Amino acid sequence: MKTASLAALLVLTLTLASLSHAQEPKAAAAPKVPAFPTADDYTALRMAFAAQPGFNPFWNMDTERSAIFTAIRSKDFPKAIALARPWLEKVPVDAEVHYLCGHFLKKTGDIPGSMQHFHCFYGLMRSITSTGDGKTAKTAWKVISVSEEYALLNEIDAELIDQSLIDNCDKMHVKLPDGTETDFYFDVSISLGATASQFAPDKK
Repeated sequence: MKTASLAALLVLTLTLASLSHAQEPKAAAAPKVPAFPTADDYTALRMAFAAQPGFNPFWNMDTERSAIFTAIRSKDFPKAIALARPWLEKVPVDAEVHYLCGHFLKKTGDIPGSMQHFHCFYGLMRSITSTGDGKTAKTAWKVISVSEEYALLNEIDAELIDQSLIDNCDKMHVKLPDGTETDFYFDVSISLGATASQFAPDKK
């Protein structure tokens, strides 16, 4: 009898506990960081840009781009920003101009615009550095222009000492901020291929 009472009490206790648990509100899921374009997304952008007919890897020599830097040297930052907008529609992979727009828009108080350009700049840098570690020719950073090489070196405050071409790689001997010297390798096969195409005789 005593055993039966204990069993009944146990069943009642478990039933009440399950009912109580069922009535408890479920814990809300923890907030998640929203998805941003990945390094692969920016790589796809860069490769698609380089795959266009007539692609010119030397966009740093374009007169439209030069006008932006002329305005910057004259400290006419509103003009530089105005000139940069159509340029970035034409060359959306120009990391250096994205960085400068981010810097100057921040000075004008356009913080959302500034952050957008900084986001593009670092997305492009992530794309480049995701292709290797840059320490050897086999693990070289794959770039589509000389401009990308200098954008990355400037970002890490690497002072260029010497540059040489080894097969399809630019070997950059640099000095780092702590004074140490090292080599970084950039795979420039896309730039070399585009340049060769420009100078190749027309096929009939």
